[in-house]
Amino acid sequence: MTEQTNREAAERLFAAWERWDLDTLESLVANEAIDSRPQSGEHFVGRANIMAMYHEVPGPPEITWRSIRGGPDVWVAEGIVEYGEGPVHLIGVLEFADGKMAKGDYYFANPFEPPESRAQWAGQVAP
Repeated sequence: MTEQTNREAAERLFAAWERWDLDTLESLVANEAIDSRPQSGEHFVGRANIMAMYHEVPGPPEITWRSIRGGPDVWVAEGIVEYGEGPVHLIGVLEFADGKMAKGDYYFANPFEPPESRAQWAGQVAP
C-alpha cells in the first residue's frame, strides 16, 4: 500500500472516532491489531477484542482531535475526550500498515492547575 493509503486511513479513523462510528472504525482496524492503554495496563489484541471493548465504552463519548500529525506509517493525535464528567486529554500514537491500524497506544490525562512557581514563564493553552 502507498503512503497516501495510510494517510487516508488515518484521516478516516480519526474522523470515525469523532462521530463514534464503530462500523467505520472496525473496517480500519487490522485483524491482528494491538490496542494498548499503558496507564491502566490494558492490552487488547485482535480486531474482535478491540471492537468488543469499544462497544462497552459508556456514552458515546465526545472526542475532538486538536491536532493530527505524522506519516507515512505513524500518526500522533492530540485531543479531548468527554465521558460526561469533564474533559480528559487524549494522545493516540497509531501505526498503520496496508491502510489499516496495526497498533495504537493511548494516553489519558486529567487537566490540572499549573504550579504558581512556573506562572511567570507560561502562557495558557486553550482547552
